[in-house]
This record gives sequence, structure tokens and C-alpha cells, in this order.
Amino acid sequence: MKNILIVGLACLVAALVFGVEPVQRAINEATYQGTLKGVETCMDYSRSELLSKEAVRATCVSTFQKRLYDNDHATGRAGPRMNQQTVGWGGILENRTADHVTTWVRISLSIFDADGNAQEISAETPIWIDPLGEAEFRVDLPELEPEQLENINFCEHESIAPKSCMTWGVVDMMGVAI
Repeated sequence: MKNILIVGLACLVAALVFGVEPVQRAINEATYQGTLKGVETCMDYSRSELLSKEAVRATCVSTFQKRLYDNDHATGRAGPRMNQQTVGWGGILENRTADHVTTWVRISLSIFDADGNAQEISAETPIWIDPLGEAEFRVDLPELEPEQLENINFCEHESIAPKSCMTWGVVDMMGVAI
């Protein structure tokens, strides 16, 4: 009981010295790291007349998201997207978990030449995929030339020695627990 009283008084003194909002932020970040509740609370105390709701949400998500270690949580269908002289990769990603919102992904593209040598290219993007939901994504691949994707197909699913083909996947992801 004595410890609870001391902690309570310390929080009260901190609130009086530093103000309520910084104390609220510190408590929220310590208590709700990696959770949707943390993002929601952050958005409540971070409202701004100068920033859009989307900008505030992006900042709060980047503060509270955590790495999700099983990359099978996000799968999808995607392919090359040409936009004038820029090559990109886009499609639909599906969140296969019921307890996390996917908030960020790193996509990896492997292009195999005729000898089986791979060129690895990766890009990352913020994204919002509800649990068991799906969302469209697109990433730019500025180091890739359009000619590199001409007349090249996807590799066979279980190919041991891929040649003259390409493959892609989600190699890293972050999210928040609901």
C-alpha cells in the first residue's frame, strides 16, 4: 500500500512539474507499446489543427508498432507496375492474423538470370491491413530498369535452381496487437 501511495504521489508531482500531457504520453508509451490501444490513445492526445488525421495516425503508428516475426502473416498477389519510366511492384496483401493490424511491410523481389544468379531488390511501405483483411500496396523500385522485367515470368513455386524468372515475398513486417 505504501508503494502505491509513493508511485501515485510521484506521478502527481511529475504532472505538476512537467504538465499532464508529457506524463500521459510516457505512461501510454510504457503501458501500451505494440498495441492498437496505444495508437488510439496517442491520436487522442496528439490532435492538431495543422496536421491531418492521417499524418497524426502515421506518427502514432510508427511510435507504437512492433516487429511481427512470422512473415507468413502477410501474403498476396502482386506484380510489376510501370509508371512512365519508374518501375514499381504492387498488388494486394492479405493479413492472415486475427489479432494484429499490419502497419508496415518490406517486400523483396528476386530476379534470376539465365545462369541462376539473383538480383535482390527490396522496398518498404507503410500500410494498414485490418485483421484477416486485405489492402492494396505499391512500392517504387528505382534501381530496376523496365527492360529487366521484359519476357520474364514468375519462378515455379518450389524451384530448387531458378533461372530466367522472378519471385517476390514479404520479408519483414510490423504491426500492432488489437
